[in-house]
Amino acid sequence: MSNSRMIGFALLAVILIAGGFAAGYLLMGRMSPPSAPPPPAAAVAATTKVPATTAAYIGPHLVIKKAVYGDLPNGLSADVTAKVAALVAHEALTVAASNDNFGDPVVGIDKKLRVDYALDGVAQSRIVAEGATLTIKAWPVRLVIKQAVYGDLPDGTSADVTAKVAAKIDNDTLTIGASNDNFGDPAENIVKKLRVDYTFDGKAKSKTVGEGEELTISLNGD
Repeated sequence: MSNSRMIGFALLAVILIAGGFAAGYLLMGRMSPPSAPPPPAAAVAATTKVPATTAAYIGPHLVIKKAVYGDLPNGLSADVTAKVAALVAHEALTVAASNDNFGDPVVGIDKKLRVDYALDGVAQSRIVAEGATLTIKAWPVRLVIKQAVYGDLPDGTSADVTAKVAAKIDNDTLTIGASNDNFGDPAENIVKKLRVDYTFDGKAKSKTVGEGEELTISLNGD
C-alpha cells in the first residue's frame, strides 16, 4: 500500500473519531435539562432570610383600660374611663378622686376611684378613696410605701393605713398629718403615732411621728 493511501486512511480515522465525540457531546447536551438563568437581584433579596432582631417598643407605655368611680367594689358606680384617659400626659396620670371630676353617682356614700391600666404591656390596677389623688407614672418610681400603721404604737391597737398614705404620694414626695381625721381612731383616749415604712430609690427607710404632727418625705428620701 502506498504512503499516500495510508495517510488517507489515517486522516479518515481521525475524522471519524472526532465526529463520534462531537455527536456524543451534542446528544448529552440534548438529554440534559438547560440550566436555569440566575435569579434577579430583587428575587434574591426577597428570599434571603434576615436574622431576627428585637423589635423596638414604639407604642405608649401607659394605657388606661378602664376606670370606675363610685361605691366600690359592688355598689353603684360610673364608668369614667374616657375622662381618666384624657388626663394622661407625658406617660403619666395624676387625677383626684372627686365629685368635681366625675360627678356623684351615689349621693351620701364615700366613693372610690379604680383605674385598670397597662404599663409597658403589664396589666395593673390602683384604687384610691374619694378625696385622694391617684398618680401613675411610666418612669421609675422612687418612693414606695411598704406599710403604714396608725395607733397605739409600737405594741398597742393600731390600724393599717398603707393605702391611704400611699394615695398621698405626690411626685415621689409625701406630706400627711397623723390624725384621726385622716385615719379614724383605732385606740380611743390614747395618744397615737403614725409609722411609715418605705423604700426610696430601693433603700429601706422608716419614719414615725406623733398624733397631731405631719409626716413628710422629701425628694431626697428623708
